[in-house]
Amino acid sequence: MVTSPREDRDVFRLAPGMDDTVLQTVADRLEFRATDPGYVALSQAYFDRLPLSPPCRVLALGCGTGVEVRALKRRVDPEVVVVGIDHSEALVERARTQTATEGLAQNVEYRVGDVHDLPFSDAEFDVVTLHTLISHVEDPTRVLAQTRRVLRPGGTVAIFDGDYASMTFAHPDPAIAVMMEDGLKRAMVANPRVMRDLPRLLRQADLELAAADGAVYADIGTGRFWANAAEAYASVLGRSGLLPLEVVEAWRAEQTEASVRKTFFGASVYYTYLARRPSD
Repeated sequence: MVTSPREDRDVFRLAPGMDDTVLQTVADRLEFRATDPGYVALSQAYFDRLPLSPPCRVLALGCGTGVEVRALKRRVDPEVVVVGIDHSEALVERARTQTATEGLAQNVEYRVGDVHDLPFSDAEFDVVTLHTLISHVEDPTRVLAQTRRVLRPGGTVAIFDGDYASMTFAHPDPAIAVMMEDGLKRAMVANPRVMRDLPRLLRQADLELAAADGAVYADIGTGRFWANAAEAYASVLGRSGLLPLEVVEAWRAEQTEASVRKTFFGASVYYTYLARRPSD
């Protein structure tokens, strides 16, 4: 694989084997992100640039709890078919339940499966999305090859994800800040630099880059998005054994206090890529 993960414990990649507590933390974080207006605006900006007029079949890789699938269904004609796939049966079940509860189940299907070996026919979809997925997969190159295979000629692929090598939180002790940031990345992200590699990886997969942009999402002084991330991710890191629990807990307490004092800082860069499968 081109972008090799370190010896990590990415809970998103390893979700099928995680205990219920960690899975609940993952699911709650995914759903929380959908309640943050700034993150929603940033992460869903590309929706309006997708060719979604019916008839259209959309495949959402790594759908998790179905946040992206539900957001898409709210925007498109009811006849547009959206299929979500994730390797965690627990997350897929939550996606099915939540989608039905919100009255969005028409022409929506969820499946459990591996994005490295998609259970779909060649050229089956008009649009494929990789929404906060590629930073977590075992082999980005294979996932992009599978994406191209199931995408019809002329179809669109959309990739949105964080450049988690840039993820940072302030802390009075720079050494602890660096230690914690490295630990968080090891616990949460298999491929923290992959978004920087995508221009090359897309070309290798014979996908034509059509557009790309990036933006920093930051909470400075106070903030909801990254304060919640600090709490959720520290919980997972504390259970991982990668760092001493007392270090993790002290860091988490400092982040909570910084938010109260209005001295908080948390940020990361996010990128969006739109590409096309060349017409045969």
